[in-house]
Amino acid sequence: MATKMNGQQWQMAREAWESDPREGYAWLVRELDLSVSRVAVSRRAAREGWEKKGSAEVTPSETPRLRQVTPSVTSETPQPGRPTDYRPEFAGMAYRLALLGLTREQLATAFDVCERTIYHWQQEYPEFLQAIARGGIHADAEVAEALFNRARGAVVPDVHIALHEGQPVITPLEKHYPPDVGAARLWLKNRTPEQWKDKVELVEKPTIALVDREAMDKVYEQVLQEAEQKRAALQSRAERMGLLLDSERGGATRGDEVVIAHDNNEFGESND
Repeated sequence: MATKMNGQQWQMAREAWESDPREGYAWLVRELDLSVSRVAVSRRAAREGWEKKGSAEVTPSETPRLRQVTPSVTSETPQPGRPTDYRPEFAGMAYRLALLGLTREQLATAFDVCERTIYHWQQEYPEFLQAIARGGIHADAEVAEALFNRARGAVVPDVHIALHEGQPVITPLEKHYPPDVGAARLWLKNRTPEQWKDKVELVEKPTIALVDREAMDKVYEQVLQEAEQKRAALQSRAERMGLLLDSERGGATRGDEVVIAHDNNEFGESND
């Protein structure tokens, strides 16, 4: 990145250009080793009104050179793209934050840096990377193991401390923890939720059957034929028994009333 010139350097460049008969600014930038471009010098000269003062020939060797002034860089000088300073206590903070399940993006927000800085710290400081791992996947694994042991029961080594004649007596022993139903249920529900969840819902997917129109038409015709045959059989039987509807006889007194017709020849009666 080019360093800006101060007022004294610009004044020396102007005097060198005005006292030299050569035109243009490329030679000025090259011979004085300026830290700005030719375009920048041209704009500055136009703005301040640089003018040639004389035609005395000045050899390039006599052209004064500007002393390069390098600005001092302190720890307070902001540098573009520079990651925020890392401190040793960040490892402990990262461990506690990782226990909460924070992602890299959330860690960056907690440390008030960009996410790229978090990855940079992981590469440069191994203790920072290890702290995140211990608070993340390693912590999850330890808790899962403890829950598993609680679910199936465990035998844990322990000691019993007592005083005998004023002296402590340490006796090693084992503590037996029975299986815990609640821990087992929690473990199974999270490992295989489809099999161990409290409410099992049976969802039957609807099936759409394609209907054969020709086959349905044949069935429909067959049903109509069977119905017609049954109707004809019932009508024939009714005629043999002398049971007919008034509508069928043409009387039409009451449509749903059945009139019993008596065969006059059978009973020997005649109707006038």
